[in-house]
Amino acid sequence: MIVLSLYILSQKSYINVIIGYGVFSVAISVLFFLLNAPDVAFVEITIGAAFVVFIYLIAIKKTAEVKVYYIETPYMIEEKEGNLYGFEYELIKEFLERKGLDADFIKVDAEDPMDNINDHGEILAGGIILENNYDNIIPSDGILLSKLYAVGQPNKICLGIFMPNLKSKSFEDLDDDFIIDAVRLRKIVMGEERLLSKKIEIIKDTSYRIIFYKRDKSLARDFNKFLEEIKSDTEYYENLVRRYIG
Repeated sequence: MIVLSLYILSQKSYINVIIGYGVFSVAISVLFFLLNAPDVAFVEITIGAAFVVFIYLIAIKKTAEVKVYYIETPYMIEEKEGNLYGFEYELIKEFLERKGLDADFIKVDAEDPMDNINDHGEILAGGIILENNYDNIIPSDGILLSKLYAVGQPNKICLGIFMPNLKSKSFEDLDDDFIIDAVRLRKIVMGEERLLSKKIEIIKDTSYRIIFYKRDKSLARDFNKFLEEIKSDTEYYENLVRRYIG
């Protein structure tokens, strides 16, 4: 029973926790039976091991889908041939799978994507860099280092970078004079969609983050633990970065 208790406490997946709880209840029932309390053993195995587990499974089924709003961002999370692909997509998908949760990925087209997480909660992703504070969100630890670049005399900013007093635009719609991050700038240059004739300067070292709604504190905390675990495996983390970003 002690071993089962430690197993339950160590699990990150809700499903594994429930299975462990069911086995724990069966073990208690056997103990009661051996102690000549068959009536108590019967109640424990029917209520504890069967009914309670059933209720928990129904509850998880109803709450197991997490809405992940995303800004389509090259290399990070983007659609290719009808499927999502990218560094952030892989991280979020693996994190939710480990927790036994399903993800419903929903593309954000609005110029203020923070409205979606305000209205509906849960997760916002897609090359996000925060340069101002929001009371209603919990940013994750940095998932990947980046830089901010100023092109010309910036009067607008790339969608996904949150800075005050600058209007957001999709990176496909940017012309000269804007602030942009590393992966989107790379996409523009690599794609040769347009030549950047103005001076480009690095204005800040920063990092990308995943955004969680304030009510999802446990989800944000678990993601940071997952991220720490992923980063501790240096070879795996670096291979993941090279696979999607280069």
